[in-house]
Amino acid sequence: MKKIIIVGAGASGVYLSVLLKQRLKNLVEVIVLEQNASSLKKLLATGNGRCNLSNKDMTINHYFSDDLDKVNMIIQSFDMPKQMDELGLYTIYQGNLLYPKSEQALSVKRVFMNEAENLGVHFFYEQEVIKIEKSHVYSVHTTKQVFKGDYVVFAMGSEAGKLSGMNLHRYQMLRKLHLDVIEPTPSLVQMMTKPILKSLKGVRVKGTFSLLENNQCVHKEKGELLFTDYGVSGIAVMQLSAFYQKNHHYEISLDLFDELEEDKLGDYIEVRRQKGYNNFYEGLVNSKLASFLEKKNAQSIEDIVLLLKDLRLQVTGLKTAETAQVMKGGLSFKEVDDCLQIIRYPHMYAVGEILNVDGLCGGYNLHFAFASAYHVANAIEREIHVKNK
Repeated sequence: MKKIIIVGAGASGVYLSVLLKQRLKNLVEVIVLEQNASSLKKLLATGNGRCNLSNKDMTINHYFSDDLDKVNMIIQSFDMPKQMDELGLYTIYQGNLLYPKSEQALSVKRVFMNEAENLGVHFFYEQEVIKIEKSHVYSVHTTKQVFKGDYVVFAMGSEAGKLSGMNLHRYQMLRKLHLDVIEPTPSLVQMMTKPILKSLKGVRVKGTFSLLENNQCVHKEKGELLFTDYGVSGIAVMQLSAFYQKNHHYEISLDLFDELEEDKLGDYIEVRRQKGYNNFYEGLVNSKLASFLEKKNAQSIEDIVLLLKDLRLQVTGLKTAETAQVMKGGLSFKEVDDCLQIIRYPHMYAVGEILNVDGLCGGYNLHFAFASAYHVANAIEREIHVKNK
């Protein structure tokens, strides 16, 4: 019997444990080591607790990595609704977004954990892995004990959102194995701005928001923005943050009237001015925002249009990993083969967010987590079956 140790009880780790036991049954013992006191903590928070699993539009331009070809091969070969149905989880699309019919991340966790436990997967909690050594088998050292296994799979995610833990041991451990780790940085995270519009804290606005560098658009998102006491948040801002790079200087442009072209808005403003409203912006935008715009004292129609369609905020940085949904960076794809096996360490694999891959909001990160686990399960199954023929 082969012993497989999976480091991390997140989405990719738990799903992989289920697949391996389903397919290989008594040929393998599967052990999952988790540093937290319970499994799937990050999954419970996804989609505001509704668990956005995937997206109808799975084109590769929703991802960032140092090997997009490999990522594309993995995500395109995985059918999320079909594979979830195999586990007894019924899913539905709402627009492009795939959710469990229950719209409960908790029900997803229960389906996965019930199946894993019924199959005999062994879970060990509060076991932070700090070192791995290779002799005739792998020795996996935690803060409490040592586990020995024939296979090791890294599925420990990142420190984004604190739910996988905030320590950096995962990266140090990989570097001690002489593996190339690309520096992790927050993504899908709030932005800090100058000025900080504290008077607008809590105000939500809809429109089109653009990330600009030297007045050139890097990326734009239609959606919602939330003003905060440090800058801006909201899904549109999270998406823009994925395109942020260190040591670059950005602005955010807010188009609050994206339904109207500048000339049409100008005509409307001219008519409105002729009516002589005392509080000109009241009735156009949120009352707090109206008060803020009044203080700008724009006189010409052109200046008013500019305020409403190109309100600028300077980006001073991103919030930290504690509030990020994912991290850019991680184990370089140059270190793994097409099966996600680490090239210099036979029978050692990596799945999910520990790899240098991150996607935009919309189910892309969970899709890769599950798809990479499925991919590695296929590889390990092939190898073990061949050896047992």
